[in-house]
Amino acid sequence: MTMKRFLLIFSSVLLMAVTISAQDAAAILSDADRIFELGNVHSRSTMSITRSGRAQAPQVMEGYESDATDGSARSLTIFTDPPRVDGTAYLMMGDDLWVRFSSTGRIRKMSSSAKKNSAAGSDFSYADMGEGSSSFSTQYDPAYDGEERINGVNCHRLVLSPRSGERDAYEKLVVWIAKEDNRYLRIEYHDKGAPVKVMDLEDFRPVGGVNYPFHITMRSLARDSESVIETELIEFDSPKVEERFFTTAYLETIR
Repeated sequence: MTMKRFLLIFSSVLLMAVTISAQDAAAILSDADRIFELGNVHSRSTMSITRSGRAQAPQVMEGYESDATDGSARSLTIFTDPPRVDGTAYLMMGDDLWVRFSSTGRIRKMSSSAKKNSAAGSDFSYADMGEGSSSFSTQYDPAYDGEERINGVNCHRLVLSPRSGERDAYEKLVVWIAKEDNRYLRIEYHDKGAPVKVMDLEDFRPVGGVNYPFHITMRSLARDSESVIETELIEFDSPKVEERFFTTAYLETIR
């Protein structure tokens, strides 16, 4: 066999391996994304923020999620406690974001770039909190990056790159997905060439045919801060999710 022929065969085998790995990575990501595919979600949760070792008063919020007829994500988050945030609300419909401020009752449409800003002073952005029904597999292309153990669990490690046209996507995500049942255990967010925050998902419980994380921690890598969301109640296909919630007119009724 000539060297040229050997190199040609070797290159073909290598290309096939890369293709299979890409297909495997896409399948792993798609399976993990089943958690985002359950519709008409109602939830009640508490968010606790700790900054520079000082814990702030927990914030209680009600959440509603439902896809529009065109498949775009819609969500409404309403804060109910403590009194200083009672009535604050975030409405996201596709690329659009509106915020109702409890202090004034005013409703403001935010720019698309604001979706990456901190929500309620936390380490979660508006997009992190409001795009729960948008799966990563619709926004990013995955590449397999090996295996790693996270909290004693063997995981697939995937690197996700934003698809063309995804304006609100992070520069890069690194995700760790449990090999045993394809659930997300950790997500690392990158922006401006560096990791900026890490989210850990814990306390999984069966809900609606999937394992749902009832304890989510977002830790900033740029400052001494972390935010924890603990879910108290979550319902899929919930009758409490109403079409009228996903309108700016409904924001005006919140008191």
